[in-house]
Amino acid sequence: MKKKEPVKEQTNDTPSNKDISSSFNQLYNILKTLRSPNGCPWDREQTPESFYKNLIEESYEYIDAYLKKDINECSEELGDMFLVVTMLTIMHEERDDFSLVKVLDDTSEKLIRRHPHVFSEDTSAYEVENGDEVAVLWDSIKQNVEGKKSQDIFKTIAASSPNLLQAVEIQKKARKVGFDWDSRTDVFKKVQEELEELACEVDGNSHFDISVPENKDRIIDEFGDTLFSMVNYARFLDIDPDEALYRANRKFKNRFSSMQQLLSEDGKDILEETLPLSELDRYWEKAKALQE
Repeated sequence: MKKKEPVKEQTNDTPSNKDISSSFNQLYNILKTLRSPNGCPWDREQTPESFYKNLIEESYEYIDAYLKKDINECSEELGDMFLVVTMLTIMHEERDDFSLVKVLDDTSEKLIRRHPHVFSEDTSAYEVENGDEVAVLWDSIKQNVEGKKSQDIFKTIAASSPNLLQAVEIQKKARKVGFDWDSRTDVFKKVQEELEELACEVDGNSHFDISVPENKDRIIDEFGDTLFSMVNYARFLDIDPDEALYRANRKFKNRFSSMQQLLSEDGKDILEETLPLSELDRYWEKAKALQE
């Protein structure tokens, strides 16, 4: 029987046991150095106005990595998100708007305040059994404790957020006050109704001219109503419409690339020659069969 080697005690310098605060301080100090007079010219030139869009970009890159199940890339993209958030905070510190300490402390205090069922001295006074009950408690604290009650139920929906996400949040807010469909069957009927109205707007008039601005506006309105009803249907199916569209985009790109490969194998190049649609459809079906 082989003798077991003694387990080596890990020091605080090992990555698995390194103090979190020291790692974050290291990042913070690196970014402060980059912003200093002796730092990097590019980093010094950045402002919140030039830098905040990176938040959106890095968020989507993390989502993309997660959906690909690439754990190493997930770690890298989350690191980039920490970088952007910390850099933006440093910029605000330089303007004397607020400090990183305030940002972190305010967030911690808010989490404790909004989770009395976890952190209060008498958690039994705030018993919740599921996520829906937690959401009700959360909203109650925001309104009655933090004084964030407003007649505008859509006030907290960021106008700069993607419109697909806004549609989901608008519908969730309406649901909280009881304005919602009774069943997914009713929602699907609404989808069909909106599709019919769109088709009627486009094809119902034999003299229809899409180049006329008034006609184009009506089409846009009906198309928007159709998309909004589809988001509603996705919500009733417990589907994230943004993820569904992401998958559809990815599937189309992969299938199109496969079609191009099949064409190339037969000595045809879709970028160099115009092929009849019937032939492209045939290769598309071949590519589809290979992926199923």
